[in-house]
Amino acid sequence: MGVRMTTPVTILTGFLGCGKTTLINRILQESVDERVAVIENEYGEVGVDAEFLSRTGNETIIQLENGCLCCTVRGDLAQALYNLVQQADANNLLFDRVLIETTGLADPGPILQTFLAETAIEQTFHLDGIVTVVDAENALIQRDRIEFRTQIGYADRIVVSKEDRVNNEQLSKVNELVAKLNPRAPLSYCDLHTVTMPTLFEHLFHIRGFAIDYIPPEEVARAQEESCGHDHDHEHGDCGSSEHAHGEASHTDDVVSCVFTSDIPIDLSRLNIVLDGLIGRYGEALWRCKGVINSRGHRSRLVLQGVQGLIQIGGGVMWRPYEPRRSVLVFIGQNLDADLITEALKACEEGAVAAR
Repeated sequence: MGVRMTTPVTILTGFLGCGKTTLINRILQESVDERVAVIENEYGEVGVDAEFLSRTGNETIIQLENGCLCCTVRGDLAQALYNLVQQADANNLLFDRVLIETTGLADPGPILQTFLAETAIEQTFHLDGIVTVVDAENALIQRDRIEFRTQIGYADRIVVSKEDRVNNEQLSKVNELVAKLNPRAPLSYCDLHTVTMPTLFEHLFHIRGFAIDYIPPEEVARAQEESCGHDHDHEHGDCGSSEHAHGEASHTDDVVSCVFTSDIPIDLSRLNIVLDGLIGRYGEALWRCKGVINSRGHRSRLVLQGVQGLIQIGGGVMWRPYEPRRSVLVFIGQNLDADLITEALKACEEGAVAAR
């Protein structure tokens, strides 16, 4: 079979006019080191000079001269991925990774749920992460659109485009807005017309945002900084001088991000009850939750990943000797009660459980 098992998949999202089409066109038309299969939504405007490889139903797969593939999808994503594999295999084509572009008004949640809920997909693909492109020129105008806020809330990485079209004051306001909507997603700046392809690929790929066996180095560094009362990333998460820090919340209109940290081991049984309660209370309004859990009896960290009503906890890498063993959990969603979440998580600390 021509497709490598567990091929990484990146979801690319961003509000209308942010530059996704420019980005996709460059991947499909310029020389690249990796063969990318781009799955494009039905409203896409990608223009490619290529021959039609095959057409089945509503999907058309196009083979590009640079080795990449392009597939236009109007139906079920899981079926589209299956068709991509079957047609690539039948035509002896190879691809190294998949990039799924959503519409400018799309909610990324259902796509993420497809990867968490469809076990058949896991046999061939794994979700690498979500990249959201933010238009620096129009972000402050678009901030009232729920689609704009949702796309940022789900992101594992955020790329700010059109930086050259705004002054420093406006860019600072955009940075502040993004940080409030998603305090944990790394932010970078990129001219999508001129950025080199290797740099563009660094922004888009190798995210490992859903890998249970990997914690990014910046998370380790951040935990060390927070244990000393510092957090240089988006200026959030100051834990003061207490033995363990709890919740820090950011609000932008109806979007709330809550970051909970604790040096006390977490009781997993109690945590599962709390998570079930949050799912029942907020449902799809709980857009994203992720983080690291320190639980006594586990030599490795546990990694939490959640999208709307689906939350998973899996084993991660071993705690390193120089790392503080702390839990860091992030919850992002619409109309969340940050105080309620913080208090519920505090009740999961071993001392609090024992006192009940």
